[in-house]
Amino acid sequence: MSSGGWGHGERKFKGQHPTPEAWSKFTQMLEQGRQHRASTGQSLMVPRMDIVPIPQGLKRQIVPGSIQEFTAETAQSMFDFRAEDVVHQISPRPLLLLHSSKDSVTPTEQSIAMFGRAQMPVELHLFADTDHFMLAEGNGRVWSVVRDWLSKYLPQT
Repeated sequence: MSSGGWGHGERKFKGQHPTPEAWSKFTQMLEQGRQHRASTGQSLMVPRMDIVPIPQGLKRQIVPGSIQEFTAETAQSMFDFRAEDVVHQISPRPLLLLHSSKDSVTPTEQSIAMFGRAQMPVELHLFADTDHFMLAEGNGRVWSVVRDWLSKYLPQT
């Protein structure tokens, strides 16, 4: 199951850092992380919001006490992540993709592209009445889809 996930890191980050200035700042951060590691042997710590910007209105849904700094290598590994290249290998195991139709964090096209590359059984559900943190919002429709999918593919015995 994936909720608001991504299948192609570079494309995802281009959607999250859409202006030339934002993209330059992000890619410079990655380069600084590589240089810092090479020269010091240590990881460069970077702010969470510099990796994945979260709109102000959604920040209230971040769990208090959550980690707010990550290594630049973490950001690089997210950039390099290409699940859409291997998602077809999940089959015949079932896959559930959930995404907001207007996700303000991770571009919706990421789940749509994953769906297009996955093999059956796969389901994609887009929700218009929620945003990125759909599982934290207590949205009854989202939870109903998850419960129904779990009952179908992972029934309790």
